[in-house]
Amino acid sequence: MKKTSKIVGIILFLLGAVLLFAGRRFIVPAFSTPVDIEEEGMGAVELNSAVETDLYMVFERFSRRDSRDYHVIPVWSGEYGYFIPLSIPSENAGDYTGVVDETMDFAYGYTNSYGTETVHFQGVVLEMDDTTSGKMKDWFRETGLFERESDMDEAMLPYMLYQVNLTGVKENTILFAWIMIVGLVFLCVGIFLPSEVKVVPKLKETKINGVTYRVEQFRVLNSLIMKGKKQEAQNLLTGKFNVEPGYAAFVVDNWNEYFY
Repeated sequence: MKKTSKIVGIILFLLGAVLLFAGRRFIVPAFSTPVDIEEEGMGAVELNSAVETDLYMVFERFSRRDSRDYHVIPVWSGEYGYFIPLSIPSENAGDYTGVVDETMDFAYGYTNSYGTETVHFQGVVLEMDDTTSGKMKDWFRETGLFERESDMDEAMLPYMLYQVNLTGVKENTILFAWIMIVGLVFLCVGIFLPSEVKVVPKLKETKINGVTYRVEQFRVLNSLIMKGKKQEAQNLLTGKFNVEPGYAAFVVDNWNEYFY
């Protein structure tokens, strides 16, 4: 029992810890209030902020790597407009098709309207890495959006929107924490539970000199022995229970074998 509880506890505790560690960078954002950057702007966010908003402009993909697609989106900070990359799982690319097509039609001058379609986004604000920054700049150069490199650098914020299901992260975090707690309980049971419980039989009767007596008949005798009055106890045995003096002395000296 102890060994099994200990093994189960260790397995559950380590499992919960590993799962929590795997999603550690999204735990804090998952339990924070998300920012709607379309309403509040990028000035309301910082690194690892949770974001939940409806994006109305998403430019075409400029990179795909590690099963994620990277797009450019416009954002506002105060009165100024900027560009940052948007990282989404490649499997979710279909959700963005309508917005991307509408945005690119507007960018190429095929239409005078944009933003009639939106796509819901939930994720976090991360620091833009060098690889993403370089590929985004290459895309800007190919499209000719900026005439000067300095203008391109000024228009880019050092952030990236990273799509992740924060609702799922929150639910999983609670689940994994409970797995760790249950594992800890099993582990404590395995460590601190006594190996075996000794059950002391309650003696109801005993045999002295071939005669069976109920232990209730020896209450006074037991009291004398506990007080160290062995001679009085021997006298009681010989007088009341007709035990020979020599055997009475033996019984008194080994009283724990007769009465407990």
